[in-house]
Amino acid sequence: MLFAHKDASARRFPFFASSPPKSPPGSLARPFEDVVAARLADLLRDASSLSWLARAVRVLALTLDDAADLLADSPSSSSDLVTLACHLDSGVALLDICNAASAEINRLLRCRLHLRFALHAIASSDGGRDAERLRKARDSLAEWNACARCAIKPSAFGLVRSLAPAKLPRGKISTARRAIYAVEVVSSLITGILVAVLGGSEQLTPASVPSDLPWAKEYNDLSAAISCELVGNGFAAELDAAEAAVKSLTDVITTNSDDKMTETTLRESMESTEKATGALTEALDELSNAVNGLFRSALGLRNVASQAFRVDYCK
Repeated sequence: MLFAHKDASARRFPFFASSPPKSPPGSLARPFEDVVAARLADLLRDASSLSWLARAVRVLALTLDDAADLLADSPSSSSDLVTLACHLDSGVALLDICNAASAEINRLLRCRLHLRFALHAIASSDGGRDAERLRKARDSLAEWNACARCAIKPSAFGLVRSLAPAKLPRGKISTARRAIYAVEVVSSLITGILVAVLGGSEQLTPASVPSDLPWAKEYNDLSAAISCELVGNGFAAELDAAEAAVKSLTDVITTNSDDKMTETTLRESMESTEKATGALTEALDELSNAVNGLFRSALGLRNVASQAFRVDYCK
């Protein structure tokens, strides 16, 4: 079961008793970790599109939200404060990654305007007989091709690497340490996918996790599956479909000089491009909203971590 936070008064785990149970260190983190495992397993479905990427980013945001709830209900030891201090540093990197991803998504949305202009120019070209309007359409399609492929700032790859946590120590581990470790490992994996897809070049190596963690198998399965997808460059299905449609449309209007283009062929190519453009726009909007939500969740977890220091200072 995934957690759903309906209001501020309900932002606590339902399995906590009214008074803290006497339990060994780290046992309170187990339900949280079980949910992490379930969410990672769910992400194994349909991992080949920008829409899936948006779903993965939302899963990460939910993981941060649940970790914030868990930490707010758990007392912090001196060693936990060290862990939280380290997360405050890595949390800045996560916020920066969100900003870099948002900038790239917005750039792609702006580039999409070239497609809109080209379709408008062709639609007003008198069935392809207006050579000047077709020339403008070809120029606009060429501009889209020049800027459509992803180009996220190279520094984003370094930010993802900085999210990778230190190895989990052996023995009994506190609730806070287990929760922050899960947050940082899942953050490293999913933002690594996000940056790799939007960057279109460098691929990051996911962190390895101890096999005894409740979510280790699901994490490793997802990591392996995604690595295969990224190596095959078949991840951003909506962008691939738009590029294929634009290539076909470009070929059709280029043959006009040889009188081989028919109005039916032109209309079909335009409809295909318009459909692909709409699907790409919807996927990019969805991803943009997911990244904005992740930014808010990252801020929320940082606030909880900071609160632990304020409470400790007032003791």
